[in-house]
Amino acid sequence: MISKSFLKSSFIYSVAGALPMLSGIILLPFYADLLSFGQYVALGYYISIAMFFQILFSYSIESFFGVKYTQLSNDPDLQRKFVGTVANILLIIGPILLLIITLTGPYLFSAIFSENIQVSFWPFGFLSVLTAFFNSYFKTCTHTFIYFNKPELFLGFNLSNFFLTIIFSLAGLYMFPQTIIGPMYGRLFSGVLIFFMSLWFFYRNSGFEFEKQFLKEIHKFCIPFVIYVTSTWIFNYIDRMFLQSYIPEESLAAYDLILKCFLGVEFLQNGLMAAIFPKIFKIWNDSGKQETTQESNRYFNVFTVVNIIILIGFCIAAPFVYYLFIHKTEYYQSFDYLGLIAAGYATRSILNFYIASLLYSKNIWLLAKTFAIGAIFQVIITYFMVKEFGLNGALFGGIITKIIQVLLMVALRSKEFSYKFNAIKIFGLPFIYMIANVLIYFALPNYSVWIYIIQFLLFFVVLYLIFNSEIKAVYKQFSNKREI
Repeated sequence: MISKSFLKSSFIYSVAGALPMLSGIILLPFYADLLSFGQYVALGYYISIAMFFQILFSYSIESFFGVKYTQLSNDPDLQRKFVGTVANILLIIGPILLLIITLTGPYLFSAIFSENIQVSFWPFGFLSVLTAFFNSYFKTCTHTFIYFNKPELFLGFNLSNFFLTIIFSLAGLYMFPQTIIGPMYGRLFSGVLIFFMSLWFFYRNSGFEFEKQFLKEIHKFCIPFVIYVTSTWIFNYIDRMFLQSYIPEESLAAYDLILKCFLGVEFLQNGLMAAIFPKIFKIWNDSGKQETTQESNRYFNVFTVVNIIILIGFCIAAPFVYYLFIHKTEYYQSFDYLGLIAAGYATRSILNFYIASLLYSKNIWLLAKTFAIGAIFQVIITYFMVKEFGLNGALFGGIITKIIQVLLMVALRSKEFSYKFNAIKIFGLPFIYMIANVLIYFALPNYSVWIYIIQFLLFFVVLYLIFNSEIKAVYKQFSNKREI
């Protein structure tokens, strides 16, 4: 039987881990209503800059932490030194990067951002980078709580960050109306406080001891992982970098807002992925072979089903949420291309199919290579399509890039792994959904909720008929009463 402590801690980690994303989503309606379109766009760029530098400051070391810390479980003294080494590495990387960006930032910002966009390095660009350092340190610190088996502390730290960010940001929005002072300093002040909380925890659990022997392993894992995560940032943000000179501010603001709303979809996708990956890895481990099986494929098939249903449901629900919380009608123009954005998210099930095998075979460099090449295609394709077609260029460039990303995954897949699967179930249905949404965009360009209600009913019936047995089998697997 599944233990109550396992269920409790899993629930805490899932909910608390989503709080940073949730705080951003909660603040979106306030940003949209209380800021001008230009200010909203500028704030979006500053946040994207912070997300980029957070990747660099963290060195993706939080992804490696659990692997090494678990390996050292028989030596508490080495575990403590490893924690101290991680804390020190981040404190070394931070000031070095901050110095570099302080010297180069003004030149980079003037080269990247159009004069029409209210974005500059001083002061808010620098504040974004500084906030990224504080947040990266905090993120790595809270990740250690999982392996220290401290779910309550994990929840407490993340709740503190959640409320501090919202309170400071909203207070600033109303104290300094029609400026981005509130959101920028709100994120900074909360970042400072959570940084010192993290310093305290690292000191209590490591004494900031440093051990050189860990450096080689850390670099071996983290360098390719940084490339991989940076590539995902490019996939998510590069289109808005190019759009700044080609569409009006209100259109860019509307586009940015709807993309940020899709973070909710990403959260559900990531949660589902986190639930099924351990099951899949166990199946492959028990088989003793590096190959997909009928049982493991069921999980990917169910992911396909759930993902498509979530995407259609989002296209139905998003406008109603807008009507409740967003009062500037200029933001409603994004409804017309909801389906196109959702189409790009349909490939997530295919990508996860191959990402799982790369992670299982520990082929991190191949994962990084695949995403890096895809990111290069993204930059080139998006640049020329935006220049030629504006917003439509960004929308269709994103879809083309997603297709190329899938093709790269297939072409560069792990040669150590054997893939056996039903092509219709893994590839066919996501692409059918994608093609359907593209055709809808051309045939019925104006949003109507009835289009997606009908689409929901049709796909629900088709998916149920095709995947009925898999859904029941996976549900039974998760429902088995066994101790974990």
